[in-house]
Amino acid sequence: MTRPLIAQVVVGVPVEGPFDYLIPDELSAKVAAGQRVLVRFAGRKRVGVIVRLLANTEHTGKLSVLMNVLDAAPVFSPEFIRLADVFARRFACTTGEAFELFLPAYLREAKIAAVTPHGPRAPQGPFSVDMIFDRGQTKRWDILLPRITATLREGYGVLVLVPDSARLADVLAKLGPLAKAEERVFLAQDTPKKEYDRWLKARNGQARLVVGFVSAVFAPVQRLGLVVVIDEESAAYKNDQSPFYHARDVAFARAAIEGCALVCVSSAPSAEMWHKAGAGEASLTRLDEALAPVKLLDLTNFKMKKGTYVSPGLRQLIETTLKNGHKALCYIQAARGVAGVVAEIKKIFSSARVEGYDKASAALGTDADILVVTQAVFRHRASFKAALTVVLDIDWEFHKHHYQAAQGAFALVQYLRQMTQEQVVLQTRNAADPLLQALAAPDPAAFYDRELAQRRAMELPPFATHVTIILRSADFELACGEAKRLYDILDPLRSGDVMVLEPQEDRAAIVRGKFRFCVTLQGPDRDVVVGIVKGALKAFRPRKGTVVTVNVD
Repeated sequence: MTRPLIAQVVVGVPVEGPFDYLIPDELSAKVAAGQRVLVRFAGRKRVGVIVRLLANTEHTGKLSVLMNVLDAAPVFSPEFIRLADVFARRFACTTGEAFELFLPAYLREAKIAAVTPHGPRAPQGPFSVDMIFDRGQTKRWDILLPRITATLREGYGVLVLVPDSARLADVLAKLGPLAKAEERVFLAQDTPKKEYDRWLKARNGQARLVVGFVSAVFAPVQRLGLVVVIDEESAAYKNDQSPFYHARDVAFARAAIEGCALVCVSSAPSAEMWHKAGAGEASLTRLDEALAPVKLLDLTNFKMKKGTYVSPGLRQLIETTLKNGHKALCYIQAARGVAGVVAEIKKIFSSARVEGYDKASAALGTDADILVVTQAVFRHRASFKAALTVVLDIDWEFHKHHYQAAQGAFALVQYLRQMTQEQVVLQTRNAADPLLQALAAPDPAAFYDRELAQRRAMELPPFATHVTIILRSADFELACGEAKRLYDILDPLRSGDVMVLEPQEDRAAIVRGKFRFCVTLQGPDRDVVVGIVKGALKAFRPRKGTVVTVNVD
């Protein structure tokens, strides 16, 4: 076998690689693709990852030499090397940035990793995707637990993603009996060393059942046989820092590469997953359960004082509920706060016990007659029920400046139905709106049919790709000028099917003292749109004081 002379290395910077490095004689027997190495890049020492080894190079200049190999065995398997490439193309970053994201923080520095060699890869079977639509969220485990148990029994690993801490206790309680304590691990945020120790249990095959939040999708589970995404519709699966990846999309790519099964579970499936099921890209299992009906309370003929929420019709509904000895739940958006609504309701129902609940509350006032709540209440949706639930202003949900606003409103209503015994009431001044009518329809397919038709007509995901490039700076003129300069680079690169929208202020025009402008591209082919963006950014050198981020869909 010819001794490799060149290591192609990527580093965690927004500059496309790979970069060729000479392999010194003393390291030639130690190098392998997937290992971390120490290199000199742009005048400083950096940790990089070898993506391939070559016998020669096409580079004509003088090459730098590998400084050191940090791992006795590859940290990344061949499947992870492929995933990094797919990830970079999907989310408009570099392969080096992808690898850096895959690593625990402890290994992003020049620390030695105590990894063992990867065992032979034996796929469980062909890649498959299942969507479990569990309307009442009570039947899902009847399917999930036997499937996870069978996968573990066959010697394969299982990765379970949870959107947030609100669902964690329930998930861990269900999964705990399926594996011995030493064979399972929860990838929690902690000190870099403790995070690394947990990561290492998965990487070296000690932990075969791995549970975690968004970044756990990169957990190096050995012989991966099954990935489960709990509540796949949750917005928490979208990473809120660059690269702005979506964990569900990464799970798709990873399951396809590793040849394993993916199961997405939801009581309000995302429009994207519903579309995949309709297109035959996922198998849909519906676990129907009787939920509280939804009714619209039309406010058109009611004149209410500004800042008040209790209409005459709502007052009557609450009075009847209290008279029957039952509880009422009033939902208000967190941005508006519960205090004002609590004060209004206390004034009207002076003899009732009224309490508020938001993310800062220590406990849910289950003894209250009327609870005024924000979305924080959903951490209790498996354990609390009211007779009557009212969304005080459903119209606000539909007027968010985001294409997923309707999906969010649908999920909100489904969650509240799970917490309600008799009826869910939506106060609105747009009762004739087709989307609201679909929201209140008994069959959820009415909502999805309408929503997907709207998205197709407007060329929105999943029928097209939108990429937003945000430029931010403490200097207004600089941020604005850089956005225009980037647009001038992008516009000539577009093809006939790709639109490049002129620069404008971002939806959040000022964040933490930084002015934000954006340039948006859209087109039917994701690879084409993202390719245009990456090509433009390669030619665009942002001026000092400007930060550029890219958000796909």
